[in-house]
Amino acid sequence: MYQNWQYEIDPKAPLRPLYQGTYEETVTVGGKQRRYLVYIPKNARPSTAGVFILPENGKTADDLWRDSWWRMIADTEETKEKLIVFFLEPENGAWNTEEPYGKADGDVAYVEQVYLAGAQRFKFCVHEAKFYLTGTREGGVIANMAAMFNPAVWAGVATVGGSKVPEDYRKAAADDYCTNLDGFIDEAHRLNLKKSDIPMPAWVIDDPESPVGTDNGTADYWKHTCGITEDGVQTAPDTVTYVRTTEPPYDPNQEKEAFRVCMSTISGGSAEYANLLLRRIWKDFLYRQRRWMSGPGGDLRVTKDPVADLGMEYHYEEIGGWMREWYVYVPEQVKQNPGKPVPLVFAMHGYTCSAEIYCGNSEWYKVADKHGFILVHPTATPGTMDATTVASSPDNVALPAWNFMRKAPNGPDELLFFRTLLEKVCAEHTIDRTRIYATGHSHGSVMTQVLAMSMPEVFAAAAPCSGVIFKGFGMDIRETPEFRNRKDCPLPVWMFGGEQEPWLLDHIPTNDNATGDSIRIWRGNNHLTPEIPASWEDGWTVNGRWHDLHYTNADGAPMVNYTWVDYMPHATMTEMSFRIWEEFFSKFFRADGEIRYHPS
Repeated sequence: MYQNWQYEIDPKAPLRPLYQGTYEETVTVGGKQRRYLVYIPKNARPSTAGVFILPENGKTADDLWRDSWWRMIADTEETKEKLIVFFLEPENGAWNTEEPYGKADGDVAYVEQVYLAGAQRFKFCVHEAKFYLTGTREGGVIANMAAMFNPAVWAGVATVGGSKVPEDYRKAAADDYCTNLDGFIDEAHRLNLKKSDIPMPAWVIDDPESPVGTDNGTADYWKHTCGITEDGVQTAPDTVTYVRTTEPPYDPNQEKEAFRVCMSTISGGSAEYANLLLRRIWKDFLYRQRRWMSGPGGDLRVTKDPVADLGMEYHYEEIGGWMREWYVYVPEQVKQNPGKPVPLVFAMHGYTCSAEIYCGNSEWYKVADKHGFILVHPTATPGTMDATTVASSPDNVALPAWNFMRKAPNGPDELLFFRTLLEKVCAEHTIDRTRIYATGHSHGSVMTQVLAMSMPEVFAAAAPCSGVIFKGFGMDIRETPEFRNRKDCPLPVWMFGGEQEPWLLDHIPTNDNATGDSIRIWRGNNHLTPEIPASWEDGWTVNGRWHDLHYTNADGAPMVNYTWVDYMPHATMTEMSFRIWEEFFSKFFRADGEIRYHPS
């Protein structure tokens, strides 16, 4: 019934998905197998969106696949937005919309298991910021219930004729502690957050003709989660939109415009899979916000396309035999004075991600807007990881990964790529070569350190985030020729880590862990003695979530810095980007080969 395609990595089209088509999958719920379908459209990108579709009673996943318009929407989206579609189905033809809260073998548990399977990366990769739920009639009720049960993993829920969630279910969800805070499992209720404290963008579309009935308080529940107390605004003839106007709890990492609930009444809208509404549901609502991992429960922000919304330059060119992708952001203040030399920041994404992802995740473009420098976001080519961790598995499909260990067969030369990229940007823009900087997250953090070790004379400072000079995970960069033969060239560094990523690195440095070892190596590179501090307990300053450690040279320049962030998972955030520039990058430049520090 289904046609599937499998490809090898092609240097001329490296970002094409290696699996395409429809795949029948199963999950185990309460000891029973339940099925669903996954549709991967041609040319879907890594770390794209995943939309979970729940039909009305009497419909199967095959019916949805054949008769709904979701495949057409996935196929006809722009390449970078080609969503992966998950078609779910009720057991024995009917959803149990009256199931009690927390039923271990119920329909909500089924949605949970499909979500967990969808978060794996064996054939595809859905980015954790881009999971969405939608459904019609009885499937819509279950979609709302599933979003209430595990709110921190969904970036939005939209239902048609399926908003009548039982009141006792809503109350149980509202009163339950939220232990899954999007990368932070808070089993001790340390932050005292309830599930109703986690904001959920929602579109409740009532259909008076739906057999399920109409909204009985579900929209108000979602408005409460978003902290919305204001009256709505008519945004379409059939839609009233409610948006939070007060600043959210973790400003500037969240945007209040993403805290929104829409309400509509469309008679007959839930019939025929709500096909006539699906494009609106996807493009006008679900796509418009993402839940970035970082703050407790995730950080909601409005989706911004790097080119269409931010005006970035998009490049896709062959370098070293491989087609390579990158974005260049030139702030308006820089465009208005093109002859003035300005700083340049390279910002690298992590494993499985892309330049587009890291642009939205880190929001470095906001820093560039405020301070007037040029920003470059490059994309890695597909590769695999040798280790099994929270973020990776050797069984994963090949996904974007920096080839600094040169393990990808005939893979790209990353140092050639970055040197070529630097010259291209400098040829097209007026760059102050004394003020070039590198930063990145996770795998991009290690790429940052590779650049800092192999090309230190190019950079004025480096800021690797959620990554260290690894001993394990199949990527000990100290074994590379660039590291072994590195120049004696001091380079200021500021490393960041999250308190909630012990699987990757210990947030407290010691003589015996990788975090302390990284600090030791950088102290040695920057001629700080002794290489190992006399005490790891000395020198800390604490400001809210931030725990900072700064080591200065004889001139008072903070050459080696480390920060761990309380209750932060394997993530980055806007506030970190601002700190890196305002407190670190902006203070350093390299003149005549030497680092200069200006604290003011």
